[in-house]
Amino acid sequence: MKYKDPNLKTEKSLINQINKMKIDGGISNCIRYENNFFFNFVNLKNKDLIEFGCGIYPSSFGIAKNKMPKNYFATDVSKRIIEIAKKNDDKPIYKVINLEKKINLNKKFDIIILKGVLHHTKNPEKILIKLKKILKKKGLIIISEPNLSSIVGNFLKFILKLLFNKDMEDSPYGQYNYKKISKSINNANLLISKKWYTQFVLIIASGDYGRIKIFPDSVYLFKFFILMENICFYILSFFQISKFVNFKINLIVKK
Repeated sequence: MKYKDPNLKTEKSLINQINKMKIDGGISNCIRYENNFFFNFVNLKNKDLIEFGCGIYPSSFGIAKNKMPKNYFATDVSKRIIEIAKKNDDKPIYKVINLEKKINLNKKFDIIILKGVLHHTKNPEKILIKLKKILKKKGLIIISEPNLSSIVGNFLKFILKLLFNKDMEDSPYGQYNYKKISKSINNANLLISKKWYTQFVLIIASGDYGRIKIFPDSVYLFKFFILMENICFYILSFFQISKFVNFKINLIVKK
């Protein structure tokens, strides 16, 4: 029987998103900013890195060539998405890989990226056990997921559903809360070494990076929003309320 990807809705949503954005526009600059911030806590130099579920904008998008790891493999289950990603960022080595199936790779990696990917898998624990086998002894898995503890995020989801009957989640499995994610990590015999929360202003201002049009895709306008995002991150962190405001939770996981 031919495999049918349960995340085909995600592919359609991403392609619709790219049609609304400019590669040199303000929203794309937001993605560049987020990617650079995402790697703030790790050293990429001379590392072997692989990203699963890279989407149309891999996490390398916006990272300067002189700051790239030794090898950057960007993978996705969709051939169509991979072709678009290649046009957006030609720095990585692209491969079509389905996380739900056997991963045929003959090497191990220093860093594995799962950005908004775990909740698109039916059994995150099995995925993490599988990825642990291709992680080097002192390697890292960097995970980013929707933050279901965000009061602001939950309120906006409620309003979108109530007033516009719009669901911002394409995964057939919904979103996983921190309890489920951390339990999956523990059951895979992995350890969370760092946890932080990001993304407040930019998610709202960009309409979840172009999925809903709120403001014109202006570079100058979004430079202001990026500045506000940066300020908010430090203010929310200082007052220790980022968990209840920011839209994303990020984890660094080790063996």
